[in-house]
Amino acid sequence: MALTEQDRIDITDLINLHGHLTDAGRLDQASELLTPDVTYDLDDFGLGSLHGTAAIREAALALGNANPVGHHVTNIVITQIDDRSARVQSKGIGIKADGTAGSVVYDDIVTRRPDGWKIGYRRVTARRAALGGRQAGPREVLERYRQAAISQSADELRRVYALDASHEFPFTLPGLPSRLAGRDRIVNWITAGWKDHRLKYEGYRTLAIHDTGDPETIVVEQEALGTSVTTGDFALPNLVVLTVRDGQITRLRDYVNIPAATAAMGRDV
Repeated sequence: MALTEQDRIDITDLINLHGHLTDAGRLDQASELLTPDVTYDLDDFGLGSLHGTAAIREAALALGNANPVGHHVTNIVITQIDDRSARVQSKGIGIKADGTAGSVVYDDIVTRRPDGWKIGYRRVTARRAALGGRQAGPREVLERYRQAAISQSADELRRVYALDASHEFPFTLPGLPSRLAGRDRIVNWITAGWKDHRLKYEGYRTLAIHDTGDPETIVVEQEALGTSVTTGDFALPNLVVLTVRDGQITRLRDYVNIPAATAAMGRDV
């Protein structure tokens, strides 16, 4: 039995209602949209999959003011699976409080239930490359990484690192890591350092960028420019070996100048 015109109207209203309820903070009404055992896949953002309406509500509350203030859904395409389910693809535009915007794709499976159509599965994927084509290369990813450090944005860091990324410090000190494995560990360690407020990056000076035999790996000679609450202005030299895949960092080897870094923080080596 084919989907009726009323089915398609009801499914479209369901997808549209998500933005209205979320933006209004009416998270307790999630049952109007979602099945009780819904899976909400946010793996593309490094957040894994959420299961159940309570987990989704808790995640939204934890995100707090970092949530978009406006969810705008467009381009809804409905494809029937069987009499009781359909796949729905749509595009979302999220507007943050600071005016920045991002684009995502929603892939949904909706099911017919006694109280109407509900979303039983949703995957949210960020759009990062134009025309569905080439992902950002290492130079573009380098700039995104730098901007995340300057703005001290955990969200930007999560978008720039692959889920299985590694961040290495070949030169390190006792008590400090030589390698961080996995996006969550990398982001948590870096953002914990930001909270210390010892260094504030304001820009980067590129001294040289060298291509390698791997088109997705570059070697960068640079200086990180900023201010320290302890010592004032600083120029921190370092060398980075950066490897990307699908527009995200998979491996970053950070040959930071240890004496210069400790001096900027007002510490002894």
